[in-house]
Amino acid sequence: MDRGVTYIVTGCTGYVGNVLTKKLLAENCRVIGFARSHQKAEQVFKEQKPAFVFGDIANRADVERLFEGEGPFVVIHTVAKVTIGEGSKKELYDVTVKGTRNVTDACCAHGAKKLLHISSTEALPRGLRLKEDLSNYIPCPKRARKGYARAKSEADAVVLNAVKERGLNASLLLLAGVLGPGDYSNSHMSQMFIDYIEGRLPASIRGGYNDFDIRDVAEVLPAVVERAKKGESYIFANKPDTINDSLAVVSEMTGKKMLPTLPLWVAYVGLPFLSLAAKARKKRPLYTGAALASIREKAEFPIGKAVSEFGYSPRPLKETVRDHVEFLAENGMVRL
Repeated sequence: MDRGVTYIVTGCTGYVGNVLTKKLLAENCRVIGFARSHQKAEQVFKEQKPAFVFGDIANRADVERLFEGEGPFVVIHTVAKVTIGEGSKKELYDVTVKGTRNVTDACCAHGAKKLLHISSTEALPRGLRLKEDLSNYIPCPKRARKGYARAKSEADAVVLNAVKERGLNASLLLLAGVLGPGDYSNSHMSQMFIDYIEGRLPASIRGGYNDFDIRDVAEVLPAVVERAKKGESYIFANKPDTINDSLAVVSEMTGKKMLPTLPLWVAYVGLPFLSLAAKARKKRPLYTGAALASIREKAEFPIGKAVSEFGYSPRPLKETVRDHVEFLAENGMVRL
């Protein structure tokens, strides 16, 4: 790692952000972390801590404060409002799109050495057959599903426009389904594991996606910072998997019986009841229309570019799920 620069990580207390921040700190890098909550920052960073800047990513003045320290700067932008169709549409846009515009503007204004924009495979246009080098990925919000996927596509377009029009040295890192230790935010997959272990998950769904371990991205982060090329995209994923593949690992760990598996059409019929049940428990819905649309689509992504250029090597799903659940237990989020 280049220790002559300052690394800025937006969303440093989030799932992806905290894992990457801790990698930078372990490499003895100078790190500024952008976060919203003092309480969350104390929960996530107990020993080594970045220099914190607290604020709202949608507020340009708050983003500007990140660049008041010593440069040059390498920026890792992880902030996004991750949803599966629930929550405020305005907040989704403000955080994901407006926040990315604020970050790219600040990077251009302060001559950032590099911007790594953390995106999602959800942003890919529906029906696109990707080339191995991802050269045909052009963000097209109209061809992305509404909600989170479309917002991420718009954010990707903001970044690539800054590359083309303003010369910003930026790259896109598109992540598939994130798993592994570090989920202090109780993502939907963590919620599913917890509900299954505690006996609140009535059934599984016949579907899946493509889940990988965020530690495997952290492992190659030094290579990504050094070698990611201006204006290019890289995918980090594993192999397609099913919900039952993950639940089988948890079943083996806990002795819980596997659940009956419902066809997707049954899940669609049951969506209103799942939504009502979630409201009664004051929880996010585990399944929504957007979530079901994701798990029914083919989830095979070309990772050869990340493998050859960065040495990326995804570990087995079984190891990832086991360590993910053990992390939840160690942090008091579930009892095994």
